[in-house]
Amino acid sequence: MPRLRRLVAVVVGVVVVAGTAAAASGRLPLRPLLTFLQFKINPTKARVQHLVQLQNPVTGQVVFLAGTTHQYHYDDPAYSIWHVKSIVTGLQVEKVLVESMPDAVAEGRYGEGPVEMPFITLAAIEAGIAVAGMDAGWDGGWRGRQDKMFQNVQREMVGHKRVLITSGFMHVRQFEEQLTEAGFQVVPWSEHERQAIFARHVDETWPRGLADALRSAITRAHNGQMQTDPSRSADVTWFIEVRRQVLEKMGEKVLPTS
Repeated sequence: MPRLRRLVAVVVGVVVVAGTAAAASGRLPLRPLLTFLQFKINPTKARVQHLVQLQNPVTGQVVFLAGTTHQYHYDDPAYSIWHVKSIVTGLQVEKVLVESMPDAVAEGRYGEGPVEMPFITLAAIEAGIAVAGMDAGWDGGWRGRQDKMFQNVQREMVGHKRVLITSGFMHVRQFEEQLTEAGFQVVPWSEHERQAIFARHVDETWPRGLADALRSAITRAHNGQMQTDPSRSADVTWFIEVRRQVLEKMGEKVLPTS
């Protein structure tokens, strides 16, 4: 029975990802769907495959890419939110770029974006690392969004020797290709070395301000004061619910939204 439930969960997850991507791009992206399956079946392997290091041989600038699984980090012990914290605090970067809108991060609206991004943002700030948003709107579809995100990345990377880009795993290969075209080269990095990053001990404490950031985002979404991902059906309801679930896991009071 547990195996059956796991299979059902995987199938449902694939359907959700397929529907989201199809709505955004108009076609079914096979590779991301297969990758999603890998994260469900073998997350320990998948997580290292989506931790990439690149370097510009001319400037010496180093960029790390870390693919995330959004809300699943709060439930998956094999790729948990604490593993994400290990990446953020263990790579000795000067700046972290998150999949949140630039104005939201700049204005302190940290609870917006995919639900692991508030955690990443505040964990980085707590560690004394600069943070900026690099997400973009969907008006240009999947490709247009990716191109605009990379423009944001290029702008925010200037003047920093070591930068970490955190985004949903679907974006990792695209960023890798775009950085390579911009003159970066992939740095050979063994699986053992990457697994060591995930194995680092970190304080399993919630970043200061996370609960308030999530509550604020819930209130703004409920009041129609923010734009969420239009590729999802019943998006605002879903946006609010995942944040309420995280607050419950934190042991925080969840305020009513009506």
